[in-house]
Amino acid sequence: MPDPHPPLGGRAPGGAVVGGRELLRRTVVKAPGSAPLPTPLTATAFMVTDLDTGQVLAARDPHGRYQPASVLKLLTSITILPRLPGRRVVIASRAAADAEGSAVGLVPGGRYTVDTLFKSLLMMSGNDAAVALSDAAGGVGTTVAAMNAEAARLGAYDTLVQTPSGLDGWKQLTSAYDLTLVLRAAVRIPRLVAYDETSVAALPRQKVGARSWRGVPLFNQSQSFFDHVPGAILAKTGFTDAAQHTYVCAARRGGRRIGVVLLRAQRRPLDLWQQAAHLLDWAYRVPRASSAVGTLAGPAPANAPVTASASASAAARAGAGGIRTSAARRSTLRTHPRGIGAVVVLVGGAALLALVELRRRRRRPLPRALR
Repeated sequence: MPDPHPPLGGRAPGGAVVGGRELLRRTVVKAPGSAPLPTPLTATAFMVTDLDTGQVLAARDPHGRYQPASVLKLLTSITILPRLPGRRVVIASRAAADAEGSAVGLVPGGRYTVDTLFKSLLMMSGNDAAVALSDAAGGVGTTVAAMNAEAARLGAYDTLVQTPSGLDGWKQLTSAYDLTLVLRAAVRIPRLVAYDETSVAALPRQKVGARSWRGVPLFNQSQSFFDHVPGAILAKTGFTDAAQHTYVCAARRGGRRIGVVLLRAQRRPLDLWQQAAHLLDWAYRVPRASSAVGTLAGPAPANAPVTASASASAAARAGAGGIRTSAARRSTLRTHPRGIGAVVVLVGGAALLALVELRRRRRRPLPRALR
C-alpha cells in the first residue's frame, strides 16, 4: 500500500539543499504572479520545469520520496542505451520471459534486436523487455548498480534503484525532482525519443526448437498524449499498488521544452495525460522572465563537507543499496514469501544488540549460548 508519510529528500551527500529551499516545501509552490494552477490535479507530488533553463515553475512535494513504478524505465534507458547498439540481437532468457507484471510476450530463447526491445520497453512498458535489456547490458544486478551510479551522476540524490523495470523494490524510491533530472537527460537523446514516440511496432515471429510463435503487434500506451498535445516529445506511464499512477512527459513549443512529472496520482476525473497537458498549457503561459521557485541543479561537488545528518543518510542509502532485487522476484512485503521472516530476524537482531549493550555496561559476561 502507498506510504501515508513519504520521507523527505532534497539533500546532497554533503548536506546541501538541492534545487533551492522552496523545493523542500511539501505544499504547492509556483512562479510568483503566475495564473492559478489548473484543476483537477490528483498527484500527491508533481513538478513542472523548463528543461532548457532548469527553472522550476511549479511543484508540490518535489523532494518527497515515492515509488516510481514504470516511469523508472526512463532511467533504465538513459543508463544502458548508449552501451547497446540497436541492431544487436539479444536472446531472451527464461527470467526475462517470466518477468512479473506488464509484459509484451518475449519467448524464452527468442531472438530480438535491441531496437525492438527498447520499443517494447518504452511503448508498452514491457517488464520482460527491461530484464532482457538488462541481461544484454551485463545482468540485472549490474544494470541496477549502473542506474544508481547514473542517478548520482545526475544529482538525483532522492533516488534508490532496486529493479530495472520499476516494479516495487523493498526500498526503491525517487522524487518528482529526480525524475525531472532523468527526463531532462532523456529528451537530449534522439534515439531514446524516437523509440518512445513510435506509434506502432511489432515483435517478430519466433521459432525455437520445434515450436513457433506468431508476431506480436505493439501499440504506444501514450498515443493519446502524442496525438492531442501540441509539441509532444516524450511520455511514459507507470502503475503499481504502492506507487499508484505515475507519469512523466515533455513538450516543445516556441523553442522551449517543458517537462511534467506526476507521482501518486489518479486517472479520474481526468486521465494523467490530460492533467499533464493542462499543466503544460499553464507553463507555456508563464513568461520566461518570471522568477522560478527552484532550479534543476547538477551533482554536488565531491569535496562538499559532510554533516552528521548527511553521513547518517548516506550510510542508510548505502546499506539499502546493497539489496539487489530481480524484476522476476516478488518485490513487496505483501507478496514476498520471506517478508515476515525478514522482519522477525531484524527484530531479533535488535533485541540481541540491546542485550549485548546492557551486559557491556554492567560489565557482566554474556551467557555461554550467546558468546
